[in-house]
Amino acid sequence: MSHLHFCDVAGHYWECDGSALRSLTGKTEPSICICEKHRVPMEEGDHSECPIELLACPEHRGEQLKAACAAIPAESNLADLFTVTDAQRIRFEEDRQFMQRIVFAGLANLNTGFDSPLIHHFSPTDFSKVIDLCERLSVRIIGIEVFMIGGGMLEVEISEEEGYEWTRCLVHRYQERLDVTICATFDVPDSAKSGRPALV
Repeated sequence: MSHLHFCDVAGHYWECDGSALRSLTGKTEPSICICEKHRVPMEEGDHSECPIELLACPEHRGEQLKAACAAIPAESNLADLFTVTDAQRIRFEEDRQFMQRIVFAGLANLNTGFDSPLIHHFSPTDFSKVIDLCERLSVRIIGIEVFMIGGGMLEVEISEEEGYEWTRCLVHRYQERLDVTICATFDVPDSAKSGRPALV
């Protein structure tokens, strides 16, 4: 029995026999493919209707790693991508608390356990409010992920475009849907966290 992955490098489906190498996570050996919806190995039962994992195929994995290496300074190595310093941990926690206390306050977190508990998921309507607050606080939205309710990724968009118009265009496509959640990664400037930000 085999299942499908979608190669996010070349944009095609590919067949997997039950385990695959996830090199961007720092692993050097293949790991078992797990169904995101049922939390069991993909080779156990019928998962033909379940979400398909985005994963570079063996043919294009090297291309993906090459691009990842090119994105880091020459004096660094790939292992640095997976090393978190104490300063980075502190910064991450400060940013997370700021987003929860200021930006996410009063909005329903739709993450029911299908994603990391550190990641908040919102309805399209509530995420539009997140965008508005981010704009007022100069919090940059780096990337957005759209999921089906309960898990299963529909779309990922990362943009180097300045401003927030691209985020609103993406969310607008899902505005009438009740079966999706939206989450994002953010860059919180120090100026937003210093003192009491003006929200009016």
